[in-house]
Amino acid sequence: MPMLRTSSEAFPASKKVLGDLPYVLRVEFGDLARDVAKIVGKPIACQRCNGFLLSVDQIKDDDKIGKHFVCPFCGTLNVIEGEIVVAGDDTNFVVEPPPETTETDTDVISVGGRSFLGLIDVSGSMAGANLAAVKRSLNTSIDSLAANAPNTLFGLIEFESSVLCRNLETGQPIELPRESFMSLDSITDATKRLLDKIKLVQIGENADNLKKHVSALRDQGGTALGPAAVMAYVIAKHRNVGRIVLLTDGLANEGIGALEGYQVTPASSFYEDLGDKFRELGAAVDVVGIASGAGMELKTLGLMPEATGGTMYYVTPNELDRSLSELAGAELLGRDVEVKLIIPAGVRLKDASGASRAVLDELRKKGGGKIGVVGEDHELYFEIEPEKKIKDEEVPIQVQVAYTDRDGARRVRAVTTKLRVSDKENEIMKTLDPTVGATFVTQKAGEDAIRGERSKGKKRLESFRSAMKARTKAAPKAVQTMLEKADRVLEREEEELEIQEARMAAAPARGAAPSAAADMSAVENLAQMKRSSKKIFDDEDEE
Repeated sequence: MPMLRTSSEAFPASKKVLGDLPYVLRVEFGDLARDVAKIVGKPIACQRCNGFLLSVDQIKDDDKIGKHFVCPFCGTLNVIEGEIVVAGDDTNFVVEPPPETTETDTDVISVGGRSFLGLIDVSGSMAGANLAAVKRSLNTSIDSLAANAPNTLFGLIEFESSVLCRNLETGQPIELPRESFMSLDSITDATKRLLDKIKLVQIGENADNLKKHVSALRDQGGTALGPAAVMAYVIAKHRNVGRIVLLTDGLANEGIGALEGYQVTPASSFYEDLGDKFRELGAAVDVVGIASGAGMELKTLGLMPEATGGTMYYVTPNELDRSLSELAGAELLGRDVEVKLIIPAGVRLKDASGASRAVLDELRKKGGGKIGVVGEDHELYFEIEPEKKIKDEEVPIQVQVAYTDRDGARRVRAVTTKLRVSDKENEIMKTLDPTVGATFVTQKAGEDAIRGERSKGKKRLESFRSAMKARTKAAPKAVQTMLEKADRVLEREEEELEIQEARMAAAPARGAAPSAAADMSAVENLAQMKRSSKKIFDDEDEE
């Protein structure tokens, strides 16, 4: 399966060719797991746009200039010095080798981010079935990781009115001073002072001992979720933790990040900023909300998984096993992931989807940005369009993905394609893949819904469905089948938004306490915003 897919093998020569049907590029990060041509070293890049030298055929030699190439994307002349390294159509460059580690290092710091830091709510509301389910599910995940990924490092933070991180070698509780709870800086400084005592351990050889610590969890007190999340950030930063899993059933109500009462730092700003900090580390934050009847304000907590590429769940205690099993088994293919789209003059990046709203703004403005972590089902989408009439016969498109792999090496994957330019819609329709555009508009509808604009999301879906239906009869038979399939998928996405609207209309009025209905909708909206083509179209095939 190629990493880069396009709406069609042909690109419209002008905006009027396709009109209301967007032309979209899909980047499938699951393809990072596939073996492709590998080169140790850095590619030769254009000094202006950073487009990579594709082949030796581009190289010219001149008595005055010397060896050089003219960038096919921006037309800049670049002098070549040193070793010639070409990118080709699909190449993986190893630009930095994995760090050297000793046996002592791996006891403390994860290599490549193979780690699992549990952030567990043990407040009074977790008493009974909820905490019992958390213990059972965590122990099942420990067994699974011990069998399948024994080198994974495991850490545990417990929070209620107090926050503590276990030294999992000795079982010693290392408590965060309560006087630090009201400030991110004070929590950060306090955690740094405790770092020497905080030990993450390899899960394979410590599974039985870890399960004893999990079984000893006890419920008590309030919910100092914000301070616990900051402590997790500091540990993640200094121990190279790749995955943080937050399990909670209640409303954060103590310290910074509290979701009720007056706060100097608004909770939404706090969790959004903290999410960006985790993203800069290359760490994913997952949130598992355990349904208990009361609201958790998952829309606000969801700012962390949105920013980092994490996942959010809203589950009953009986459903917790499946959620944690999915998270424990989900491998991060890349951390510290940066994406850059290189397109030629005359082609404009109009929109993007598949990342947090802040990252999407950066992508739209700069054509590139840091998106955090990626896994097998993660997909990023770019909508591009001609700025004016394109007279060239083809346009080159290049996607560059810089990332840290599972072993800690820094790589750059470069994928390039050349699209045939056409001023005839029927030529573009011959190779149309509507799954690309359909998944893009689904993700955009999810973005709208997260902002509370579900009606806008529905109109977006309706518009795309209408554009596809107008072209179905004239399309080749194979494309007709795909168009009809895409229409069924989008109809279900519309229905999901309608169900959310009805649920929210029946929920308590705005200004009341957070509701279970709002939590459920927030989880569904984030899932839609990240929906992959594999998820929606494989599900369609199974029906």
